[in-house]
Amino acid sequence: MTLSCPEWPERGFFTSLLRKDHLTKRIEIDRRTDYAWTRVADHTFTGWSEIPSPLPPFRYSHLWTTTAVGPGTCLVMPDSRGLLITGANYVGKTSTSLVLCQRGGRLVSDSLAVLDLTTGLFRRYDGPLGFRRGSRRHHLDKITSGVHRETVSPDTGLVLLVPPAEFLGAPNLPQGKVDRIVRLERHASPPAPYTAETDLSPWFSGAHRHEIAQHLPEATTVVPVTEAASPLQIADLLESVL
Repeated sequence: MTLSCPEWPERGFFTSLLRKDHLTKRIEIDRRTDYAWTRVADHTFTGWSEIPSPLPPFRYSHLWTTTAVGPGTCLVMPDSRGLLITGANYVGKTSTSLVLCQRGGRLVSDSLAVLDLTTGLFRRYDGPLGFRRGSRRHHLDKITSGVHRETVSPDTGLVLLVPPAEFLGAPNLPQGKVDRIVRLERHASPPAPYTAETDLSPWFSGAHRHEIAQHLPEATTVVPVTEAASPLQIADLLESVL
């Protein structure tokens, strides 16, 4: 796999991507057979792209059939139960999970849930924690005193990216089994939490749906919250339904 920024090689692929500078970025992926290398992907783009993330190379390796990935934050609660928090962008998954970690939970992955279909366990994935809006202001001193990177979201403005171990003081757990799935939803007048069938459509994998479903709880607990609900309030509500 080769990642490059052809218009400004010294800047590099990831710096260009995070700074949203609209320079051309390129992803080239080659696969080796018994006798030769074959180019299987050659993508160029300038901004955020619908092309699957090249790292890890889910689409172009054995991970395609042995791994399923989806949006969500995975953590292990103090009682050892595994929890997957899902929901739309900016609904509060990361900020709520950080409150749960302060209460004794341990993070496995944030934003991207990585399910190993050979074991049924969720794998550690060290994507950076993204602090924006209120959470950025609340944790600003702690974030800026350590390792971090700044980027700008067209939706939420300035975002500070921090390695999980840097912020939490401990590395993500290597793996965890998910016993409960909770989906956060924003509502002006939220109803009481309710149960819904687990949605398999967001999961990205070359495996059959039934192979993914067998490792997930059949039901998802939907937790509606107001726009004004704080991470502390969401965490309290979430713990009350577990």
